[in-house]
Amino acid sequence: MSDAAIAALIREVLAEELAKLKGAKPAKPKGRTDEVRHEDVAIASDADLTSFAGKILKAADNPKTRKDIEQGRLVFKLANGAPSTAAEGPDAPPSETVVVETGFFSERQVDRLPKDTRTVRLGKRVKLTPLARDRLSHRRIKIERTDT
Repeated sequence: MSDAAIAALIREVLAEELAKLKGAKPAKPKGRTDEVRHEDVAIASDADLTSFAGKILKAADNPKTRKDIEQGRLVFKLANGAPSTAAEGPDAPPSETVVVETGFFSERQVDRLPKDTRTVRLGKRVKLTPLARDRLSHRRIKIERTDT
């Protein structure tokens, strides 16, 4: 990690902590989008699936959208309410997984995870802060590491 990136991270943490002390809401750093967005997808047929695949391919042309998908900031959910696998059902636990491939994973990102998140899959180079680890543990969210 470069000195500039570390300095930016330190400035962000300091601004966040100072805002907490003042009782104000911290300002969001410019160019930073850690929020997880959800997009409902209705797939009831092979044609719907093909259409969705085409939409993903087109979205991947945009580097920002591609990165959001790869890092778990853009998550797709079935809109039709049907279970996605036979193992799911009313008694099955939620199986939402968020994937983060690069950078830092902080407590702020844990706080922004969807309520039904059960697993966070981190790339081998992702730095997990101690407070984020504690919050994940408190929420009973499993941490997995990938080899890539």
